[in-house]
Amino acid sequence: MKPMDRPGTDAIKNAQRPIESPDESRVTLWLLARTFLGIGLASFSLAALGEAKEWMTTKRKWFTAEEYLQGLGLAQLLPGAPTVNLSSYLGFRLRGLPGAAVATVCFLTPCFLLMLFLSYLYFHYGEMAVVSGLFRGLGALVIGLVFNTILNLWRSGVRTPFNCLLAVSGFAMVFWFHLGIIGILLIACGASLAMVLLESRFPAFARWAGDWKGLKKNNAVSSRSPDHQSRSASDFLSACRRAPLPTGWRDMALLIFLLASLFAADLALIRLRPEIMRMGSSFLRIGALTFGSGYAMLPFIQNTVVTQFGWLTNSQFAVALALSLITPGPVTIIGVFIGYKVAGIPGAVAGMINMYLPAWAMTTVVAAPYARAGQAVHVKKVISGIVAAFIGTLVVVLIKLSANTLVDIPSVAMAAGAFFVQRFSKVDTVWIVLGGALLSLAVFH
Repeated sequence: MKPMDRPGTDAIKNAQRPIESPDESRVTLWLLARTFLGIGLASFSLAALGEAKEWMTTKRKWFTAEEYLQGLGLAQLLPGAPTVNLSSYLGFRLRGLPGAAVATVCFLTPCFLLMLFLSYLYFHYGEMAVVSGLFRGLGALVIGLVFNTILNLWRSGVRTPFNCLLAVSGFAMVFWFHLGIIGILLIACGASLAMVLLESRFPAFARWAGDWKGLKKNNAVSSRSPDHQSRSASDFLSACRRAPLPTGWRDMALLIFLLASLFAADLALIRLRPEIMRMGSSFLRIGALTFGSGYAMLPFIQNTVVTQFGWLTNSQFAVALALSLITPGPVTIIGVFIGYKVAGIPGAVAGMINMYLPAWAMTTVVAAPYARAGQAVHVKKVISGIVAAFIGTLVVVLIKLSANTLVDIPSVAMAAGAFFVQRFSKVDTVWIVLGGALLSLAVFH
């Protein structure tokens, strides 16, 4: 019998072929739009990170878990809201600049429309008891969703003893030492780079950079497992991996030209009304220069709109913040509320665009070079360390949100119920939120 005719030969050859995505065709902009509309509709605060991961790695299988976490690392490195930066990166990796635009716009559309509607209700009808109860219950529900998101990110992004140490350190640096996000990123990057250099020269350090089994024993099973996982991950040919990386100088020049044209058009439009010009230019500066997530942007936004220009009172700003926490999308969607107060619907549109445009442009410029560099093994390890530290800082955000929201037994029960339903059932997040809204009306009336 010839070797090619031996039983099992075809199975061996098939096993050696790259595992390809279920959808071999190129990801269409329409499908990208539908997907990010779904993510935006069901993403509340930091829970958006978990919702995006579920869609990208499990439902659509456009990214592997490693590719998704690589994007999450870049989203935190850049200024602005990480959830918006992440949407821009994911869209760009799949379909270039059009994909980044479609993904970001569709992700923000649900929260924009809802915030616009709530702003209209507030400024025209004032405070209503039924609305107050709804906000209170949904705020507690968001805590449960965020907690589940952090657990999922920890499971996928903190898989080595060294990464666990960085995650705990990230938490400590924020919670106890109040270190800024730039300092945290520099420390995490430096520590990860040092570990990469140490493990290449001293094999003993590799136990800390490997999985948890490496600390306990070095038997045959543990030695085969990482290789098997690595082989499976590398064999899977995701849509992200199949998409071209536009890193040529012509591609970069065209991208920069298009972005410059977009900024010029934005500045020309907001100059048509002086109040929109003042607000838009202020939001452009905040969005371009503020690092450390949307929560780090809030003090600068408050100083601009309350102290500097007097567009809102402190009580109105507090209402705007509450609305941003219980609507889908990032907390910086508060710009829609402010813009509506300043100049109606045109102001709301300008407020959202200028809040996110700078970081969106930065993400599209660096996405391709960053992804290319991230294919190197050592760069992957440094990025994983940065992501682990970032996951640790999310715990601090959860604690601060809980302290102001979980103030009684009903709110704690609401948060716990949302967590357990999302964690241990297959109910979509949007149905959890809708059910929580109805329950809030009954409990917190």
